[in-house]
Amino acid sequence: MNCRQLILCVCIATGVMAASRFDSVVSGRDTSVSIHSSPSSAQVKVSNEKGETVATGITPAKVSLKRGNGFFKKAPRYTATIQKPGYEAATVAIVPKVNPWVLGNVTLGGVPGVAADSATGAMWRYSPDDINQSLTPYNNELYSKTDQSQLEQTAYVSD
Repeated sequence: MNCRQLILCVCIATGVMAASRFDSVVSGRDTSVSIHSSPSSAQVKVSNEKGETVATGITPAKVSLKRGNGFFKKAPRYTATIQKPGYEAATVAIVPKVNPWVLGNVTLGGVPGVAADSATGAMWRYSPDDINQSLTPYNNELYSKTDQSQLEQTAYVSD
């Protein structure tokens, strides 16, 4: 093997190793999910499949969620609960989907690339990654149908 062939082999090997980490580099171990509500300033709690709280915030919020769940295991599912006084609580499922960047590793990195993405969780993305939730006001029908003439108001005065 001459010097030119050796350099070519080193370049190819380096390219394959770099490509095998392509998705892990592009996507990372964690992902961000943006959560917005109408009205804003609602409390957000994100829970994992075990019911453990993994993130909290006030809308608009951005939470960081773990992508991986172990080597060749599906990523965890999350649930976002959005609530504000005077409004019904809303629940949104955040489910894992296969990250399209995995195709780059399958074609360029082969088995080492897919294994690296599986180990880091980079082979997964979450849907939705941008939540826009409208909150529904509590039903005030009971109060609006009350006969106002039958309401009694009492005031207590103390010395």
